Amino acid sequence: ESTVAEVRLLLDGLAKSITGSSDAVQVLSSSAPDLARDVPVCAVFSVAFFAVNWGLRLVLVEPLVASLFGMKPAKVRKFAQSVMEALFYAGFTYIGVFVVPSQPWVWPSDKWWNGFLAGGHEIMRADLRCYYIMYISRYVQMVFSVLIEPKRKDFFEMLLHHFVTVVVTYVSYVYGWNRVGVVTMLLLDPADVPLHLAKVCKYSYEATKRKFWQTLADRLFELFAVAFFVTRLVMYSYVVWSGCIEGTRHIPEPGIQGWTCLVLLSTLLALQLYWFFLIMKVAIRLLKGKSVEDVRSDDETSPRSGDERGKVALPREPKGDGVWRAVYAVLVLAVFARQARVAYSTKGGVESLVTELQVLLGGLTTVIVGGSQAAAKLTYSAPDIPRDSAVFVVFTVVLFTLNWGMRLLLVEPFVRSVLRLRRAQLAKYAQSVMEAVVYGGFMLIGLRVVPSQEWVWPSAKWWIGFSDGGHEVMRSDLRCYYILYISRYFQAVLSVLLEAKRKDFVEMIVHHVVTVVVIYISYVYGWNRVGVVVMVLLDPADVPLHLAKLCKYTFEATKRQAWQFVADRLFEFFAFVFFVTRLVFYGYVCWSCHIEASLYFPKGLPEWSCVALLYTLLFLQVYWFFLIIKVAIKLLRGQGAEDPRSDDEDEDESTSSAQGKSKKEETKKRK
Repeated sequence: ESTVAEVRLLLDGLAKSITGSSDAVQVLSSSAPDLARDVPVCAVFSVAFFAVNWGLRLVLVEPLVASLFGMKPAKVRKFAQSVMEALFYAGFTYIGVFVVPSQPWVWPSDKWWNGFLAGGHEIMRADLRCYYIMYISRYVQMVFSVLIEPKRKDFFEMLLHHFVTVVVTYVSYVYGWNRVGVVTMLLLDPADVPLHLAKVCKYSYEATKRKFWQTLADRLFELFAVAFFVTRLVMYSYVVWSGCIEGTRHIPEPGIQGWTCLVLLSTLLALQLYWFFLIMKVAIRLLKGKSVEDVRSDDETSPRSGDERGKVALPREPKGDGVWRAVYAVLVLAVFARQARVAYSTKGGVESLVTELQVLLGGLTTVIVGGSQAAAKLTYSAPDIPRDSAVFVVFTVVLFTLNWGMRLLLVEPFVRSVLRLRRAQLAKYAQSVMEAVVYGGFMLIGLRVVPSQEWVWPSAKWWIGFSDGGHEVMRSDLRCYYILYISRYFQAVLSVLLEAKRKDFVEMIVHHVVTVVVIYISYVYGWNRVGVVVMVLLDPADVPLHLAKLCKYTFEATKRQAWQFVADRLFEFFAFVFFVTRLVFYGYVCWSCHIEASLYFPKGLPEWSCVALLYTLLFLQVYWFFLIIKVAIKLLRGQGAEDPRSDDEDEDESTSSAQGKSKKEETKKRK
């Protein structure tokens, strides 16, 4: 609760500093740093920036750029990176221009140090503390993002720059050097805005060959060079001089913290000189009549890259496909935004949300640890859309961040270091790891929560007393499982857009959307008893499936036959579990909803909608079982198990490679 209150206080102060008058700014509260209070706030901001950065990039920018320009994947990633960097740098420049000049000590520079020994420099206004913590949080997420981006020539310099910036900002925040700290923060951002806009224009020119884009890129680069020279060399050099000369005059013994700040500030200045050297190289190209070029080229696209040497470039994504994926993403985000708006209107605000999360997660933990006997003490409640929408928004953001954060930061780097997989295979491997973890986790939760309900069997209990009311009332552990499940599938609806496209892409979209809709309707209209039974039946089969995929990908990388043998056995186990849970048991659930339920009450529109959606899911299970049979036939013929939903990217790579080989053979024959 204290973290939520602190976030609201800081954001409110920042908003008043940006939109309010000078009188409104003067009445803002002031406070000294408190690590126990500020570190959780920094963690919240870091997760939020990471989610916004990669969420917008992967869900909107990359699909839209691929559809409009038809660029290669490496160029699409660089384009999307530059768009997001331009937005972030422009946003923080805008905030800094309002916050920093409004401070009473901003100029002359002698005020940065005057009175330091007397104390009080560590006390900051709420808007300044918010700007400071947001800045540190942004660079923390940038340290992680550098590890995910395509590797550049100045990778280590960029990593060093971000790390040093985080450390110097933290030290200056904690030990009272915040005045020179915020001036440095304000000076480092403006030049990067025209730089990344110039990159965007350059990539647009390479895709369209329209001279307008190249001319605009050249002018923006000239603006960037001027802004860089003025802010990062002239003005920032003055800041370093002030710290070394004026600062030591007012603080004869800076101490270890002060000397650390001075050394780090000087290190940042050295990096600015290095980058200005690169800028001069590009400026010389312009003077020679050549066009602007990004001097920090991706190693991935460089001909010196060992993994890509001799390979044919990937074909461009069809233009129409990216448009529809972008439209789909906008619709999904619109639904999510609507739920967030409903959540924002919840009575009690953030405090009631925190209380509800404690009730739900506490109930779920009680049942998982203590079982049915401990569940007797839990509270019951009916659905409340504004209250539950707020919980849904939190769960969706957390699950999406955990899924992609662990995949990009942990799984893919670890697998890349252990197995030499192609990019497409690496993405599929990481996807299967996370799917196995998620399906396995929800299977274990469901097997603890659902059997502990008193109405779980026989199936007649799902319907007895429905017409009398009361079926919508659920125990707190069941409500938590329900909202977690729908949040997981909603983030899966977004994640499908980010995965490598498969042959059954449309079927997967239909499956996820139908699952979200049927769970929502069953939750709101009292069909939760059959709803949770369906939920617990859909998860178990996917665990051995994704484990089998992992073994298959490992076999392809290592050529050790034991992995293929384990993959085949796991696939056989998956086929058996799929048949039992998704065809036999789930087929019985559909029969009970259609036939048995009619014995106890007449169905209305919500009930028939649930029945229709359940049959839609059953149809998809039959379709996927048809694919399973195809793989089973291959196993009977002595061939290895293979994922029938192959990535289109893999097919394109194989096709491109085959075309490249055939062209080489034709050239040899002609010679």
